[in-house]
Amino acid sequence: MKDREKQFVFDGPFKEYCPLFVEYKRNLGYKFGESSFYSLRYMDDFFKKYEMSSLILNKEMVEEYVSRRGNESAKTQHMRMSLIRQFALFMNTLGFNFYIHPKDLIPISKSFVPYIFTHEEIARILNVVDNLVFTPSSKHYHLIYPMLFRMLYGCGLRINEALSLKKVNVDLENGILTVTKAKNNTSRLVPMSNSLNNYCRKYVLKMGFDMFDDGYFYPSRDNGRYNKTPVYIKFKHFMKTAGIFADNEIGPRVHDIRHTFAVHALEKMVKEEQDIYCALPILCAYLGHRDIESTEKYLRLTEEAYGQIIDSITPLYDGVFPEVKIDEQ
Repeated sequence: MKDREKQFVFDGPFKEYCPLFVEYKRNLGYKFGESSFYSLRYMDDFFKKYEMSSLILNKEMVEEYVSRRGNESAKTQHMRMSLIRQFALFMNTLGFNFYIHPKDLIPISKSFVPYIFTHEEIARILNVVDNLVFTPSSKHYHLIYPMLFRMLYGCGLRINEALSLKKVNVDLENGILTVTKAKNNTSRLVPMSNSLNNYCRKYVLKMGFDMFDDGYFYPSRDNGRYNKTPVYIKFKHFMKTAGIFADNEIGPRVHDIRHTFAVHALEKMVKEEQDIYCALPILCAYLGHRDIESTEKYLRLTEEAYGQIIDSITPLYDGVFPEVKIDEQ
């Protein structure tokens, strides 16, 4: 990654501060990948046209930068607004007096709605992966996918968290996963159900693992880290085989399995008449969210399909959390 970052040379008016901003965001635990570098460099280039005897960022400059361009999506404009706001906040911590774009003027994109798989659809996907056949070019392919998708659904892991698991992170004796260096540079313990833990034991035997070495729990052909790209591609194939969506549809994403885990888990808690006041913070910690508001917002996206769950939560949090929290990254 470091070699790829060398090509991102900043030569606009804020060239000395852009790398500091990147370092600042990363120190807060945010990922700052290639697309973020492009956006930051574009912002720096945009202000080259202004002749500055000293560094400034006033309201007129910011409003021109964040203005709508052509047929761009609300999400694209939102990202530009969020970036310039965050950059101004950072620069002001260094003693500048930059104009800060008001947070309440940043449009909220409502185009994204996660796909929540039904219990029957999850069963159909597992049935497909359970019937994969041995492939000489990838001898563990038919073993890895049944295990991986059971873990994604059974533990609500992010795909990178699952693929980053080392054998030593999987405690079969106690049925606990140790997720290290997750999003926001956090780590957490994730208990597994007895049935999932038993499946892990069978998987380990079939793979011939020594669980005390430092290898990956989902190894690639060269015993490195399994790449997420083929997982995305195979997942679409599995869903088509399971009859979940047609060839001309975009279809759900792998990350929607995590959404599904959260909704199904809370659905189960509601049906069992558990105290949601206590259950939601537990789910928040289990998912590795930074705060309980993130979990509540996450579940609100499913309101149309699971209104009864939202109804059970709303009286507890009404007036405490806003409808949507803008995640300023």
